[in-house]
Amino acid sequence: MKRTASLTFAAALLALTCTEPSPSVGGAWKLVGSLTYPADFDLSAGQPYVCADTGTLSLTGGNAFSGTYDSLTIACNTGGRTTGSNGVVINGALGGGTVSFNFDTPALLFVGTVHGDSMGGTVTDSVNGFAGMEVASGTWSACQGRVCH
Repeated sequence: MKRTASLTFAAALLALTCTEPSPSVGGAWKLVGSLTYPADFDLSAGQPYVCADTGTLSLTGGNAFSGTYDSLTIACNTGGRTTGSNGVVINGALGGGTVSFNFDTPALLFVGTVHGDSMGGTVTDSVNGFAGMEVASGTWSACQGRVCH
């Protein structure tokens, strides 16, 4: 009986030490992303309109979080480039390793997963376009203490 109790205690202790901590998104993150716009934005047939983004995120909070994005650079294959954009992160939600948030408006939605010092997933940009709602989509990643690729 005593040996069984000791083995049960040892197994429980091992399970506690091997459990991954709950993910967190608080702190500073280096952000990279890419958006591809719908076909009616194409530069020419078969050449999609694509923009790459880099910047920083500063996030605070737990399962519900907010923050800012800073020094955002947007470089598009049209030759257009915007630097130094800043704004707010809103509607931040974290649960079970899944993260979602918006930049400034619900029209720019980031959804993904958190793994230690990195997170990433898909981004959707719903912009009022020429013929109604146009949706650009792409990917994003963010890392703490190193550069994401």
